[in-house]
Amino acid sequence: MAILRQQIIKLLIERGVFSSIEVEEALSLQKKEGQKFSSLLIKHASAKKDIAIEFINRIINPASITISQLTQLKIPPEVLRVITFEIASQYHILPIIKKGNNLTLALDDPLTIFDLEDVKELQNYTLHPVIAPKMEFTGQIEFRYFRTLDSSFDSKFQGMEDILSGVAETLAASQKGFGESEIAQMNLEDAPVIKAANLVLEKAIEARASDILIEPLKDATRVRFRLDGILRQFEVLPKEFHQAIISRVKVIAGLDIAERRLPQDGQFKLKSKGKEVEFRVSTLPVVGGEKAVLRVLDKSLGLLNIDKCGIRDEYLEPLKKVAASPYGMIIMCGPTGSGKTSTLYSLLNYIHTPEKNTVTVEDPVEYQIKGLNQVSVNSKTGLTFTKCLRSILRQDPDIIMIGEIRDFETMDIAIKAALTGHLVLSTLHTTTAPGSVVRMIDMGVQPFLINASVICVIAQRLARRICLNCRQPVSGQPYFIGGGCKDCFQTGYSARAVITEILYMNQEIRDAVVAEELDENKIKSIARSHGMKTLREEGEFLARQGITTMEEVYRLTPSD
Repeated sequence: MAILRQQIIKLLIERGVFSSIEVEEALSLQKKEGQKFSSLLIKHASAKKDIAIEFINRIINPASITISQLTQLKIPPEVLRVITFEIASQYHILPIIKKGNNLTLALDDPLTIFDLEDVKELQNYTLHPVIAPKMEFTGQIEFRYFRTLDSSFDSKFQGMEDILSGVAETLAASQKGFGESEIAQMNLEDAPVIKAANLVLEKAIEARASDILIEPLKDATRVRFRLDGILRQFEVLPKEFHQAIISRVKVIAGLDIAERRLPQDGQFKLKSKGKEVEFRVSTLPVVGGEKAVLRVLDKSLGLLNIDKCGIRDEYLEPLKKVAASPYGMIIMCGPTGSGKTSTLYSLLNYIHTPEKNTVTVEDPVEYQIKGLNQVSVNSKTGLTFTKCLRSILRQDPDIIMIGEIRDFETMDIAIKAALTGHLVLSTLHTTTAPGSVVRMIDMGVQPFLINASVICVIAQRLARRICLNCRQPVSGQPYFIGGGCKDCFQTGYSARAVITEILYMNQEIRDAVVAEELDENKIKSIARSHGMKTLREEGEFLARQGITTMEEVYRLTPSD
């Protein structure tokens, strides 16, 4: 396939479809950023895509397959195990037939042929590509891996079919079906709808899911779990069960089951196998019905212990010293789902003592910690971050945690609090630690105030860990991958590792800020000269240690 790719590229250059410079730039970017070669090649020359596809079809003349044919095709598990679900999803390919070292691959884009030589698991095979329609191809990949191959996933969540048959019988016994009043009055432990809802909750805890999504589709209800940051389908239920399940969730979360037109938020706790797990519920009216998302907050996972939060010891000890400062500001940054709040809670749990008055302002309160004064903002009643902070400063606090700084007014109060003898911890939506300093300036904060208040900025990502049960080295490279096994649901990953970037405000950085040398790369360069490891550098280190993969590092971290 490598020789074939070179031949096709050579021909495309000779025919003037792409220039040699465009090809070289794509190859260079691919080495740096790890993206697909085909995507990079047409990124700045999208008008040439159709011409390139025409040439590929003329040279290779790949066969085609309809979705109907693909659906009816029986693909043995050993064929699917040639590549993991993650690789199949990333490259949009599906192994369908294997005879010896001959492998037939379904793809939805002829340009993907350019990328196949980059998939290490395919290098020992003679590949025969067939083209499938784009529209439903992603669904076929998910269906095959979650239903055909991933029998371990199904076996761990047995029992739903029996429960649903009970729900069906109950629905059939009532001409009205499950109305809101009937659901509200149900209190029998063996009620089928309660069993169905409980099974979903219990299996989410068992799988260590962070979120549960219950979504109305056109003719079904889809239940998905977010495992290690990636959404995976747990079950597809008949459409007629949707409102029953949603109503049950609303009942136990204390929500209004008769209100379907407006979003609602609630929470509840569940004891499972001797531990207490909290669920935060959000419902949203969408086309086709109500969607419910449940955040799973399992306190038994050690998320509030600074020594178990995943930060490497090399960074943890200096961070503990900084967190013990009597005043100043510590900022956590990163995208949604990067673990910012959990790390802040861990720091807060570490530094809080009975001798300190600690107050938090959150939207909403995720974890309740004994001894802390925690305030949940409520925009409907006018209880905003700004109003809370103004009141908190009159409450004689020693430590203040702000769930998120969204505007200049909140930032201004936070900085003034840090300057007047309080330790302030907060999060900011920026991608890197040096970028947070620039962001604060953009928000209108004076440079001298940043220098006087900010102690350090922590950027964070959560990368999926390679499954220890199926980890294997990459041939000829100092990295590892997960081969896929029952323990990791054939994904090659299990749990997550923290990638950390910590910027300490030293004098050289302060001088650059005061001089308004606000280029992010300038601040990054200074920090690196003082020992800071960027997110990409730290990620590459973890990949060399066999903790995560380079694919994860490229997916999550910005290039240096």
